[in-house]
Amino acid sequence: MAVAQPAGSTQAQLRRAGVEAANAPFVLLLHPGDTVPRSTAMRLHDRAVESTAQLVGFAVQVTTDRRAGEKLIAEPGPLRGSEILRSLVPRDTTAELDISRHLFQTDLLRRAYSASGVDSGPLFDDRAIVLLAYASATSYAAVSTVEYLRRPPHREVSADQGRLERALHRIAAFRAVEPIIREQARHSADPEPLLDGYTAGHLTAIGEALELLAALPPEMRAQGHDELRACVDDLDLISAAVTFAPDAIPALIAHRERLELGSAPVRSVLLTTNVLTTGGVSGVLLTQARFLIGSGYRVTIVTHRPGSAESLVPEGATLVQLTGTSRRQRVTQWAHLCRRFDVDLVIDHRILYSRDWPSFALAARAAGAATVGWIHNFAGRPTYNGNDLQTLLQTHLPALAHLVVLSPLDVAFWKLRGIRHVSYLPNPPSPFLLTTGGARDPKPAPLGRRLELVWWGRLEEHTKKVTQLVEVAAALERLGVDFRLRIVGPDWADMSADSLLALASTRGVADRVEATGPRHGSDLLDVIDSSDVFVNTSIIEGYPLTLPEAQSRGLPIAMYDLPWLSLIRDNSGVITTPQQKPEALAEALADLAADPERYETMSRASIAAAADATSFDFAQLYEQLLRGELPPEHSPEPTLEDGRRVLDLLVFFAERSTPPPRPASARSAAPRAAALGPRSQPRTFGERIERKLTPIGHRVIDAAPWLRPAANRVKRALLRR
Repeated sequence: MAVAQPAGSTQAQLRRAGVEAANAPFVLLLHPGDTVPRSTAMRLHDRAVESTAQLVGFAVQVTTDRRAGEKLIAEPGPLRGSEILRSLVPRDTTAELDISRHLFQTDLLRRAYSASGVDSGPLFDDRAIVLLAYASATSYAAVSTVEYLRRPPHREVSADQGRLERALHRIAAFRAVEPIIREQARHSADPEPLLDGYTAGHLTAIGEALELLAALPPEMRAQGHDELRACVDDLDLISAAVTFAPDAIPALIAHRERLELGSAPVRSVLLTTNVLTTGGVSGVLLTQARFLIGSGYRVTIVTHRPGSAESLVPEGATLVQLTGTSRRQRVTQWAHLCRRFDVDLVIDHRILYSRDWPSFALAARAAGAATVGWIHNFAGRPTYNGNDLQTLLQTHLPALAHLVVLSPLDVAFWKLRGIRHVSYLPNPPSPFLLTTGGARDPKPAPLGRRLELVWWGRLEEHTKKVTQLVEVAAALERLGVDFRLRIVGPDWADMSADSLLALASTRGVADRVEATGPRHGSDLLDVIDSSDVFVNTSIIEGYPLTLPEAQSRGLPIAMYDLPWLSLIRDNSGVITTPQQKPEALAEALADLAADPERYETMSRASIAAAADATSFDFAQLYEQLLRGELPPEHSPEPTLEDGRRVLDLLVFFAERSTPPPRPASARSAAPRAAALGPRSQPRTFGERIERKLTPIGHRVIDAAPWLRPAANRVKRALLRR
């Protein structure tokens, strides 16, 4: 039977016309260029009749001219009622609403066309029709054989406005059937699969549009984003991106104006972290919560993982845990929480520890809330970890209203990368420091008795380098110092108390080192107050709360140098030695123990430094931050010396991270370079920096290519010196 249609009709229009004209009880629709094996129609018809199914699934073989490719397997079935949608269009997966994937009962498909109310115009798309057919079907069966041979679709070399228009019309088709879906769901005993199927189909269509936008020429991209936002809710746009088009998130950020602090009053603040514990990040968040509550703000604390210690939540704050099982669900829940608690500002403490924070910042913005990112570690942490989080941050930081970092050197790091909306703020004192601080007398020098050393924290090797504590103990033993070292804290993923004790035995200091496990409250206080010096061996830290806590009890600190820490700058209660050199740290401890007058002077200085750490008017600082009125000194411009120090530190961390494999060309070049003989010594300061950056510095650039422009600017300036 021939069905005449106007010239230029689309494939979807032709398929609809064919279904409307069909006399057979079942229809099988093919895309141009696809084929079916002989007797397919009969086999599928027989399966439909014997199973009384309205839908029959089958396997699809993707073929080329020369060979078979991917094989698409049908859902085995049989399925009834809502099981059909739940299985054929699973939640949070790409909706495969291909009209050629099933044999349809003809009346089922006609009713779907009729119910949709979608005009069969030139951009008509039948995916929404397939969803309605799935939703109305009462029975599904399948055959296990390949009954459809599909040629890979021809991909256009470049995107154009016409393809984007078709994608937008596809989205409009889904929106047109939304009232029908919701009405059916309202009368359904099991509405969830229906609503989930609609969401998956709708978001899949939006995701395809986002991918098309990425391929548009730059001059067309901004207009395309405006057209997409005109027909799609912001939260749906974000949900589609995080589920189906994560590479589109930077574009979503770039095509929205950044919310500025101070543009609207702040009354309700949401603080977020992964989980509330007794650790450093949680300590900062909880103290912030207390200051904000005291200043009259409404405070909500949202955690991303289970296991929070609810007893830590200050009075007046509300604790909520995200419960969604997919990123889309969690992002949607995030936006709803922002609306539910009338959140004006989010302070996200996960910026350096997660990759999903940009989608949450976008969701908050969709709900009208700005986001401040709070970084708790030196900016070189990703370099030390050997990951690409700095690149992710660089790309996505425009989603934030402001970035708060640890120190002036961190401000320099980000400003050298072109991020201007950045400031540093001192971290607030920990609850431990607030509750146990206060005026104290200096500690007496350890005269005529054993030197008592202490360290507390989590037994983590990667950054805290707790095995170095044992190496310091071994060096003290070789120096003939009478001492005891107590290591206090819980086991961690890469270290345990038993491992430390075994190492102490190997180093011959088993009788000098005690790994006590965790201590809390008065038990921890007793250990601290019966100690003389706090020893810190971290290779990289953000704001180690143990430092001001130790100083508040009058303990001098001996530590490896962490030059970005504002806390130790001009702090006479701290001795620093070169990183990862336990002999130097042991010698510093031995010298301190042998000089009672210096010890008592340092104890007084520690008490004064701890008082300084609590002397900031944090309520005023937070008020200024929330109003966008922080004084300029919190966002200094980078200097040449800042650039040199940043490069030096990144080189240092790159040396200690896992190096990337050297390419064969580099390995083969090494003997040739050696054959050329020794190079002359660098003569200028700039040349010395350049020599230092080769080859180790090149590893930094390879791992963090975004740093190359900043490195070149600094090097050019140095070479003029």
